[in-house]
Amino acid sequence: MNEEEKNILANPSIPPWPGNGARPLNAAIVGGGKGCVSILKMVEGDELGRFRMRVLGVADPDQNAQGIRYAIESKVPVVTSDYHELYKIPDLDFIIELTGLYEVRDEIERSRPRNLRLIDHFAARLFWELHQSEEAVIRQRTEMREQVEAERERIAQILDSIPDEIVVIDNEMVIRDVNSNFLRNNKLAIDDVRGSHCYDIDQHIRGECQVAVENCPFSTVMKDRKPTSLVRKHFNEEGQTLYASIVGAPLVDRNGNVVGMIEMTRDITTRIQLEQALSASEVRLQQYVERAPLAIYVKNRAGQYIDVNPAACSMFGKEKTDIIGKTDLEIFDREAAEKMRSGDRQLWHERNSVSEDFEVEFGSQRVFLSTVKFLILEESGDPTALCGFSIDITAQKEAENKLNETSDYLQQMLDNSPVIIITTDMDTKIVSFNAGAEKCLGYKASEVIGQPAALFYRDPSKREDLMRMVKSGNAVRDYSYELLKKDGTLLPVSITLSQLKDASGKMIGTVGMSKDISHRKELMSQILQTERMAAVGRLGSGVAHEINNPLAVIAEVAGYLNDMVELGLDADKVNLVDELKEGLPKIINQVKRGREITRRLLSFARKTEARVDMADVNASLDEILPFLEKEARFAQTIIHRDYQPDLPRAAVEEMQLQEVFINLITNALHALANQASGNIWLKTRLEKGKVIISIRDDGPGIDDSVRDRLFDPFVTTKPTGKGTGLGLSICYSIVKRYDGEIRVVSEPGQGTTFRVILPTQNPSQIPTESVAEE
Repeated sequence: MNEEEKNILANPSIPPWPGNGARPLNAAIVGGGKGCVSILKMVEGDELGRFRMRVLGVADPDQNAQGIRYAIESKVPVVTSDYHELYKIPDLDFIIELTGLYEVRDEIERSRPRNLRLIDHFAARLFWELHQSEEAVIRQRTEMREQVEAERERIAQILDSIPDEIVVIDNEMVIRDVNSNFLRNNKLAIDDVRGSHCYDIDQHIRGECQVAVENCPFSTVMKDRKPTSLVRKHFNEEGQTLYASIVGAPLVDRNGNVVGMIEMTRDITTRIQLEQALSASEVRLQQYVERAPLAIYVKNRAGQYIDVNPAACSMFGKEKTDIIGKTDLEIFDREAAEKMRSGDRQLWHERNSVSEDFEVEFGSQRVFLSTVKFLILEESGDPTALCGFSIDITAQKEAENKLNETSDYLQQMLDNSPVIIITTDMDTKIVSFNAGAEKCLGYKASEVIGQPAALFYRDPSKREDLMRMVKSGNAVRDYSYELLKKDGTLLPVSITLSQLKDASGKMIGTVGMSKDISHRKELMSQILQTERMAAVGRLGSGVAHEINNPLAVIAEVAGYLNDMVELGLDADKVNLVDELKEGLPKIINQVKRGREITRRLLSFARKTEARVDMADVNASLDEILPFLEKEARFAQTIIHRDYQPDLPRAAVEEMQLQEVFINLITNALHALANQASGNIWLKTRLEKGKVIISIRDDGPGIDDSVRDRLFDPFVTTKPTGKGTGLGLSICYSIVKRYDGEIRVVSEPGQGTTFRVILPTQNPSQIPTESVAEE
């Protein structure tokens, strides 16, 4: 035995058995077989601790025996090949012989000290069997305890997985357990509730507990010894209404005694709100059905009416009691019944909705019905009933008939109208082409439907310009143009073009009306020429004055030269030649002046085609004023001029412009004729790229009733027989012809101002048609 082993044997540090002051029994094992290993493992695992035993030594002649090796690994204090060495272990209480050899047992028995006890292999085997039996009982108890714990854990998991709040209460109203949802919803820990009375815990879902309330679930369960349920309503701190469903069930012991209650609380606020909403919806739906102005009815598979609303009763002319439970053949005559059940069989077979309009007679009343039928399905998708909606469309049918009659009447008007009427879509494609258009333009409607409306325009861009104007919201009225006929000739027309809108007011195309103005062109040309000749007559005195001046000069110079010739034939020829050189140019100049006056007068009187030109407005005014000066002096009127010196030329033909000026100035002179004196102001300016000519007088002004229609033909402010009423109409036509404007500002007693506004550029856009076309 080495020194370390001796030290261990001399000073064994064996702790006393827990809970007992006595030391444990010290044992040594003889035999290093399997039994040795088993005993060492039991001792190491403290599985035999209840026997208060400790192994201090192991002996076996075979030092490679498994028991010896395990003892060394387990650090048993004494491991030897001679069991006699075991006798020396201090405080050794007994030796366990496991060799199974009687001779070894007998030798140990003879040689052991008298204080050592011996347990031979037979007693050890008995000890081992008893131990194994006890271990089996322990294992069984352990397994049962584990099963109980597992079952308790499983039940706890089940309770925790339930979304409701669960509370276990004993018969003293003390909470014994709750699930995790209870703790989470109420923000509590298990120690906050376990052991507390149920009425001391406020639950968020169910509200404060009221023990005195008769419908307390605990009181009911303990009294009736059976489950109970109730719904509780309360208000939370925010004033919101909450609903809780509470279910309580008794807890019964083995003897059938109620020892407590398990309570389950569920938040059913959403469900109650949905039920309330559903109930309200059902009430509203029933009200809709009852108050609906159309007939609503429901039939079963047998064709029997199971529900009808008041409108259906009124339509059928029957009481509800006379309809429910009966078929159509039992309610109506055969003809009406066949129509009322028309489509029912198809609907049940094909399960598609059916809609139809038909005329039916209920008693003495004949009506048109528009009916829609559909199936009412169960949750499974199987049809359970047929529902029908029928509305009386008699008035609508009558209106449609009248509308059709009106439409036919309007179509007859269109077809028989001599006016060209053409409608187009938003792409300017022709949609309709009336008989008047066929007659005037030479096309058949079938030839032009779907074609662009620009087909009738020499310049397609002109149609685009008109379309842009219409799209912008401005209607084109009485626009003069020449449409291209099928044979290539031109047809003078007056075009009116406006938007074509649908019932909602949305533009869907255009409608155009064009009137043949060939005859009117000729008539207007004659009227224009007559008006020009009248103007020439009005200018007569001024023209005579203008011609008299050069004639007087010619007469004076010619008389002087004639006197010189008659009185001085023999006079100085040199002096005579000088006089002729001085006088003859004067005569020639005055002759040219008279010729120019005559040319202007003839040009004005001659019918002239309008052409685009660039006119000097200031010069045009100055050129006509001499013709009007005599009339101005006669009327005691002063003509004031205020010209802008650098005024650009206006895009207008000069003779046409002068005709406008003569008309406006002459009208001003006539307005001032009854006054003692008067003034006319002529003013030219350039504003925003336009030439503005203002002709203002301080005469009596124009009455309101006349001013708004001043530019209409045959409207005049002069006494009967003093004017034709065409002058301002012609002025308006001329100015419009050149894309200009003419405006009037006048108040009675405040004088009158005419403003002529003319473009200064883009003359290529100005139409070239004759003014007479207006």
